[in-house]
Amino acid sequence: MNLKWIARLYGCFFYEAIIQVALWFLITLIILVSLGDSYTINSSLLGFILWLSSGTYFIYSWLNGGQTLAMRAWKLKLLPPKEFKITFYIYRYVLASIGLILFFSFYLVIIFGGKKYIHDMILKSEIIYTQTY
Repeated sequence: MNLKWIARLYGCFFYEAIIQVALWFLITLIILVSLGDSYTINSSLLGFILWLSSGTYFIYSWLNGGQTLAMRAWKLKLLPPKEFKITFYIYRYVLASIGLILFFSFYLVIIFGGKKYIHDMILKSEIIYTQTY
């Protein structure tokens, strides 16, 4: 496995994490300001709202060009299988979320010689490098 490819994928992954934390801070601020100081929100509900906001960001980005902000910075692009619908992006987001919950198990396969994340293997999608020389 190409070490540059691994660095590119995980660089994108950590850049994406920074973007998500910023998004979560913004969403949490909006929720707290709109509900006021006297009301406390259930942490499970807040977590679900943040998960949905991240899903909205990812699915919207993949639908419109196949790249998130981090993927654009690292020059990566998601190529869905030929017979795909919007449900493909929803399934990909859910599977990627499950991989995170399972202690990055879906992401560790790249380090140990895999060429794709497990959720991309399951869904028959690909991430490509878009830089042309």
